[in-house]
Amino acid sequence: MRKIFLFGLLALFCFLSTSVYARSMEEDRAMCLTLNALARSQCKEPADYSYEGIRQGNIYVYNGFYGAKYTDFFCKIEQGEIRIMSRNKHFRRSIKFYIDENECGIIEYSPASCNDRRVIKCCFPKSEKELKQDREAEFWQRSIPDLLKEDQKKALKALQNRTVKSSETKQEGQPKE
Repeated sequence: MRKIFLFGLLALFCFLSTSVYARSMEEDRAMCLTLNALARSQCKEPADYSYEGIRQGNIYVYNGFYGAKYTDFFCKIEQGEIRIMSRNKHFRRSIKFYIDENECGIIEYSPASCNDRRVIKCCFPKSEKELKQDREAEFWQRSIPDLLKEDQKKALKALQNRTVKSSETKQEGQPKE
């Protein structure tokens, strides 16, 4: 009886631990959108913020440096809009986004004080099969002269490396005068 109880407890623990840490592709895309929206709203890089957790299913919490101290930012993602608010409510923003035909989230937002005007794009991660298909499609779309130039560069680099290695061994083998 004790073994059955321990096995049940172990199974429950495994189920809870995987469900807590497992994220869906939609959650990954939402995390990407909220983090990039927060970073863009303050003209910073996403790496400047640390992920703290998720609340109520659609509020992502990040921590970053703002106003001479570290503070928490709450990013609520809803239908086409991300609302950002700091813990003490001194910083508030609302940023629009949309989902394109490839199921990628697109943010076309750039504050006037920011030099970075690139469009933010967050997509579902691709499988190995999709990545391989993309590489093959890219290969067949390139022109023959470009492919030949690339092969020539690789061959010259390999030849140069071989020449450098052979000259190093000759210098070591020569007698000192």
